[in-house]
Amino acid sequence: MKIKNYYFKMEVLKKALLISTIFLCSQFDSIAQSTIGTHKATIGTRNLTFFVNRVKVKDTAIFRNGQATAKQVNDEIERLSALGGGVVKFLSGTYTLGQIHLKSNIRIEVESNVTFKIDRSNGNSTLFNLGRITNKSQEQISNIEIVGAADNPNSWFTIDLGNFNPLADATPFKVGYVKNFALSRFIIKDNYTLNPSVFLVADSRYLGKIDGRHTYDLETFNRIPMQGVVKNAKATKIGTGYALVQPFSGKRIYMENLSGNQGITVRLEPGSGKAKDDLNLTKSKKMGSIDDIYIKNVSNELGFTALFIKPHAKICSNIYATGLSAKNSLSAVYIASASLTPLGRRGKFINTKIENISFTQTIENKVTAGTNPLKVENYPADSGLEGLRFMTELHRTKLIAVRNSMSPKPGVVSLVTKDAGGQRYKTHPIAPVVYTAKYSATSVGSTLGRYNVDLPSNNEIKVLGGVYTGAKVVYRNEAKVMINGTADTDYILK
Repeated sequence: MKIKNYYFKMEVLKKALLISTIFLCSQFDSIAQSTIGTHKATIGTRNLTFFVNRVKVKDTAIFRNGQATAKQVNDEIERLSALGGGVVKFLSGTYTLGQIHLKSNIRIEVESNVTFKIDRSNGNSTLFNLGRITNKSQEQISNIEIVGAADNPNSWFTIDLGNFNPLADATPFKVGYVKNFALSRFIIKDNYTLNPSVFLVADSRYLGKIDGRHTYDLETFNRIPMQGVVKNAKATKIGTGYALVQPFSGKRIYMENLSGNQGITVRLEPGSGKAKDDLNLTKSKKMGSIDDIYIKNVSNELGFTALFIKPHAKICSNIYATGLSAKNSLSAVYIASASLTPLGRRGKFINTKIENISFTQTIENKVTAGTNPLKVENYPADSGLEGLRFMTELHRTKLIAVRNSMSPKPGVVSLVTKDAGGQRYKTHPIAPVVYTAKYSATSVGSTLGRYNVDLPSNNEIKVLGGVYTGAKVVYRNEAKVMINGTADTDYILK
């Protein structure tokens, strides 16, 4: 009887342990919100759906304590996708991974206290790849989500780019030929790298080097990201010319609760705009464009701007943005003119509305005395070359004083303090809105590449305390030649 009682007690203990395990698993699932769920919004008169959770969980793969390789993760993604859908979970730990290729019907759930680093072996610079393969035309993938534990920022997962030097290529999220996707609840610890952290691009097919340059099939730039959400994310040490999120191409994209330290937070810019940028060489001004974009609550501090838009050769349409703010940055909104040549290649933004803009400057404009060298700590904002045409008079006269004390006199731009990445510049904050795509407050101008955006009135653009006392909106005709302060006519009419 004693033996029977022993086995009976063991069976009871096993059942209790099993019930406890099931309970703990269910508790994890309830605490770690498994999906952000359906996201809808209105742009103009159109009610649009941006994301619907369609992942059917046939099975779950779990990685723990930083123990995973890219091959192991990719194998599990392949297996779960072949089953019809599933979840990959990362529990707390630091994971160094090569490129992870997402497949249809996969959700990656990331627990709090998870850090990802990119394994740079064999020249890799990407972490999560959603449908971007340059050398073949793959089928569109769909129904993909990468989600942190909860909306509280303390629970977001981290992608640490500290193993990349400034100006190295790094892309935490590469988003290509995918439909119905969501990325949320993460922090990017950047290091002034090249490329946006969330980079939405056409899955164009690479043809190789032709006449010494990388060339793509112009007929494949219609393979773009569609119906997606990027929400609840922040980045630090963003390079001035780059962003937390940038669509080169994208249709029906929802962005909310995004913050950036330095650089740009959200950049709507199709392609690079360089002379041989294949996206902007396509015959159609709509192929690979940026359309049906909803933006809400985007901020930037000590950087360039919260929202930057520039169309290059594309007609970008149906854009709505609200809740844009900046603190000690160059601007909260920067609306740039298309500048491609010939003029006939220039595009524009249409049906674009921006509301609820706010701007705060708490760092007083100051310069070093006399002809002493410029000090970077006096210039909190990031800027490109164009922004320097609108610099404060205090900054401009300081530059001239330093230049005039030198023999021979160098080019004035060479004296401007460089940004952390060394590619662009530092200056004082300029205005809540810098609007170089419009000649003046009353005239768009006749040059191709200029366009109207529906902005709030000056009274509605908020300056929230601090020391800023300038104009609410600065227009193209206010640009000055740095060396003498006269109107920069060549640029204004260009």
